[in-house]
Amino acid sequence: MKKQFLCLLAVLGVSNSGIAQRILTENVNYFDVRTPNNPLGESIKNYNVSVETPYTLTVEELNAQSLVDFEQEKVNYANVVKESEMEFKDRIAGYSDEVKAAEERYDKEINNFNKLSLLERLTITEQGKKPRLIVPKKPVYVKPNEPVYQKPNLDDHLIFDNQVLSDNVELMGYQKGNDVLFVINISKMVFQDNGGQTYYSQPTQLKVITAAKVIDEKTFDGEFKFLTSSNSNTINLERYEKNNVNKIMTDISNYINEEFGYIPVSSTIKIGYPNNKKRDYDVLENAKIKAISAYRKLKQNTSSEVRKRSIKELKAVREVWKRELSKVDYKNKKALMNKKIGKMIFFNLMRVDLSLKDKAQAEETLNQMQERRIDLDLNYDDKITFTRLEEKVYNL
Repeated sequence: MKKQFLCLLAVLGVSNSGIAQRILTENVNYFDVRTPNNPLGESIKNYNVSVETPYTLTVEELNAQSLVDFEQEKVNYANVVKESEMEFKDRIAGYSDEVKAAEERYDKEINNFNKLSLLERLTITEQGKKPRLIVPKKPVYVKPNEPVYQKPNLDDHLIFDNQVLSDNVELMGYQKGNDVLFVINISKMVFQDNGGQTYYSQPTQLKVITAAKVIDEKTFDGEFKFLTSSNSNTINLERYEKNNVNKIMTDISNYINEEFGYIPVSSTIKIGYPNNKKRDYDVLENAKIKAISAYRKLKQNTSSEVRKRSIKELKAVREVWKRELSKVDYKNKKALMNKKIGKMIFFNLMRVDLSLKDKAQAEETLNQMQERRIDLDLNYDDKITFTRLEEKVYNL
C-alpha cells in the first residue's frame, strides 16, 4: 500500500511538472538600421566630405572691422550731439506755430458745432465726436547715448568654416576615410523680386566619387523658390542666405544618408524563454541570454563591424532554436519539450528573422509554423501575434 502511494505521488509530480511549465518574455530595446536606397558595396568602409563656399569673411576680420567702426562712432559722437541739438532748436521754434494752428482748428470746429441744433449737438456728443482742443506735446530734448561697443551678431554675417561644414556631414554606418568622397560646392544666393515678394536660388552641386568615378550627382536649390512676402530691399539678406546654407547642408546630409547610409531606427524585440528553475532548459536559457546580449550591442552609434558580429551571433542563436525545435513533441503535454515550448521558439525565430530582414528564412519559419498551427493550439492572443508577424513577413 505504501509503495502504491509513493508511485502515485511520483506520477503526480511528473504531471505537475508539465502543467507548471511557464513561458516568460523579455523586451529588448536596440537600434535597427534602414537599408539605403543605393548601397555603396561591401568594399567601401569609410568616407570623406569636401565643402567649398564663396564666403571668405572670418570672425577675426569681422571683429576687427567692428572695432574700427566703433572708434569712428566715438569720433563722430560730438557731431551727432550737435545735429540733435540743432534739430531740437528747430522743433522748439516751430512748437508755438503748432499750438496756434491747433487752437485755430479747434475754434473753427467748436463754432461749427455751436451752430448745430440741440438734438444734433447731443447726438454728436454721445458719439464722442464733440470738438476738443488737442495741444501738441512740447518737445523735450534727449541727448544721444554715447557709443557703446557691442560684438557683431555672427548670425547676420556670412561666416563659414568649410572644414566645420564638412565635419558636420555624417554618413551613418561608416567611419571617416577615403573610400568614397562627397564633394559639395555651394554658390552665392541670388535674390529676385516679383510682385512685392522675394524669391531665391542658390545652386549647390553634390558629387559622389569613388575610385575616381562619379557615381552620383545632384543639384540642390537650383530653381527659384519663394522666400518671403517682402521686397528684398527690406529684409536682412545675409541672414536669409546664412540660414539657407545651413538648410542646404541639412538637405544634403539627409539625402546622402537616405541614398547610401544606414540610418539607425529605434526598435524593440520580445524574446521568449521557459522558466528554468529546475535547470531543464539550460540550452534555451543560454540562447536567450546570447540573443539579448547581441541586441543590446546594437546601439545608435554602433560601428558596422560590431553590427556584423552581433548579426552573426543572432544567426548562431537561431540555429540553436531550430535544433531545439526539432525536439518538440506536439502531442504530449507532459513532455519537457512540448507544444508550449514549440510555440515560443517559433515566435522567437520569426521575430529574429524579421529583425535581420532575412525574407527567405522568415518565410521558411512562417511555413513551418503554418503547418503546425493545429498542433500548436494557439489561443486568442497567440493568433493575433501570429497574424501580425505573418503580415510583416509578407511585407518584408
